[in-house]
Amino acid sequence: MTESRRRPFDIAGNTVTFLLTKQAEHLVDSHRIKVVVVGSAPKGVAVAIAILSKRLASELVLIDANEDLAKAEAEDISHAAAYLGDPRIIGTKDYACARDAAVCVITVGSQSHEDQQPSDYLDHNLKIFKDIIPNVCKYAPNSVLLILTKPVNIMSYVAMKLSGFPPNRVIGIGTFLDSCRFQYFIAQKLGISASAVQALIIGESGPASVPVWSAVACMGMPLKEINKEIGTKTDPESWGDLHTKVIETDKELVARKGYHSWGMGICASEIVDAIVRNTCACFTVSTFLKGCRHGLEKDIFMSLPCVVGRNGVQSFVRLSYTPKEQELMTISCQRIYETQKSILDEIE
Repeated sequence: MTESRRRPFDIAGNTVTFLLTKQAEHLVDSHRIKVVVVGSAPKGVAVAIAILSKRLASELVLIDANEDLAKAEAEDISHAAAYLGDPRIIGTKDYACARDAAVCVITVGSQSHEDQQPSDYLDHNLKIFKDIIPNVCKYAPNSVLLILTKPVNIMSYVAMKLSGFPPNRVIGIGTFLDSCRFQYFIAQKLGISASAVQALIIGESGPASVPVWSAVACMGMPLKEINKEIGTKTDPESWGDLHTKVIETDKELVARKGYHSWGMGICASEIVDAIVRNTCACFTVSTFLKGCRHGLEKDIFMSLPCVVGRNGVQSFVRLSYTPKEQELMTISCQRIYETQKSILDEIE
């Protein structure tokens, strides 16, 4: 039996034209989801990794004034693209690459350190926002802005003013991470999974944040029905110490590792998920209040339980606050406005 002879490959052109029988002349690209992360510092990279790990973006753009850093981070992540859903990952300083993005996450700016007050870095971050926000919004006019830069309530207000976006399409990360930490510390004390705990922190992130002890529950069972004094100074179990622990966490992490990034990145990715998939998930994020409804007749951004979807903040969740919680909310609002009014002339 004569062995059949194999005909040699007739490779005309190059490997691509041989391997792929026919390439479409006009690729349909309308279902691609682009997410932009402005800032390639550790926090920006953590946001990018969390978004890509959840396979939320078919295209992710890292924008940074340091283009070499942005390109290096994008290339480093791209090497494992096969296990991230094969997204297109770009590092650049060109804001034109933000064109048609669904979400733009802003992570740039000086962050707080151990002995700093918001006023110490507010002016610096305001100058940065005056440059980046108009540039991002020029190319992504239909996007939702997610602000991570501190002080987050003030910078969210600045972003809304500079972008001209409707208030619902500007979201601050707010007290979302604070709420997650609160939930985690409560779960640790109970010795159960954090997913079984419902716990919220609202208002201003930091010392003036408001733990909503009246809404803390385990699988729907309010802990206040078990311990009437929970979270108060007379609480025999000292649950209020957990709120202090939440407040001190940022400072402790910065002292031990120089920055904090992963918790923030994961929280940001959850918000991006709610936007691009329109899940109507609920988070304690910073949102715009016209003539604040919590005891201060001023327009500010502050954290409340919000429903987040494709158009950003779609609605608020109304809670029945105790008189003490309402009092603390008023104080929190006043602190936000006192910081905000110092820069009003520069953005109005």
